[in-house]
Amino acid sequence: MLAAWITTAGLALIAAGRLVHLDDAVAWPASAANALTPLLYLPVYAALAIGFALRRGRLMILCVLVAAAHLVWTAPEVIPGDPDEAGQGSARLRVMTANLLYRNAEAGQLGQQIRQASPDVIVLVEVSPLTLAKVRESGALEGYRYSEARPEEGAFGAAVFSRFPLSDAAAPEVAGSMSLRATVRVDERRSFVVYAVHTISPTSGDYARRWRDQLDQLQEEVRAARLPVVLAGDFNATRDHRPMRRLISAGVRDAHDVVGAGWTPTWNADMVMFPPVLRIDHVLASPAFAITSYRVGTEFGSDHRPVTVDLALR
Repeated sequence: MLAAWITTAGLALIAAGRLVHLDDAVAWPASAANALTPLLYLPVYAALAIGFALRRGRLMILCVLVAAAHLVWTAPEVIPGDPDEAGQGSARLRVMTANLLYRNAEAGQLGQQIRQASPDVIVLVEVSPLTLAKVRESGALEGYRYSEARPEEGAFGAAVFSRFPLSDAAAPEVAGSMSLRATVRVDERRSFVVYAVHTISPTSGDYARRWRDQLDQLQEEVRAARLPVVLAGDFNATRDHRPMRRLISAGVRDAHDVVGAGWTPTWNADMVMFPPVLRIDHVLASPAFAITSYRVGTEFGSDHRPVTVDLALR
């Protein structure tokens, strides 16, 4: 009984912190607690059962309040959606994104998934000389005439491979990390800007501040964009993070949520004992795009799974 009270009270405090936007003031460890929202609050249901069995009204009321918050926050991650209709005259394209894991000597295994999906645009992050060489050796990139590749030692290289012409490529540093972007010309009258996104993981107070700055910068660029945008990559953020929600509210849509792809975590894909638990790899697109499908790929030696999305530029 005491354990049920302690557990529920602790979760209630965490939930209250989220409701008052504690993560704005205390970026860490609030960011970690929010990331784990779908799983963190599960013990409250056991506490509710205990309260019901022992007829403890106050405990049950507190459990119901915490469980209600959990369901409101988690339901959009699992409920079915309704994919967009492409619309007559739309330019269809497929985008794949993958975090290669910079030290992944098996990154070439992604080549099979590239060949099977046949994306028009590939956005890769954690592109090191090693991982880029391995993917190239697979032969899967040979059909991509246009590319912008900025490999770096460590975790923050990036690359875009495209069947469509690329222009105006830039790789500014944002909060200490590279941010690669380029304009993709789909046809004579339609273009968009693609961003290869890889924010730092918010695993400390300093990293969490840099992570928030990176997401806020993306938000500003989305608001200022004159062309439609596609942001793809490893955001190190879930829909339960306020900076991520602010980015989406700036004028893009999460392909997963539009399609209603359900519980499809992308990280940590290489843990032997546990399945992936967090969806931190995303494709976000301007409303100018119809989003018609979303799927998560399989493990290829990285700690992330790739994501493939079908879009139609109206």
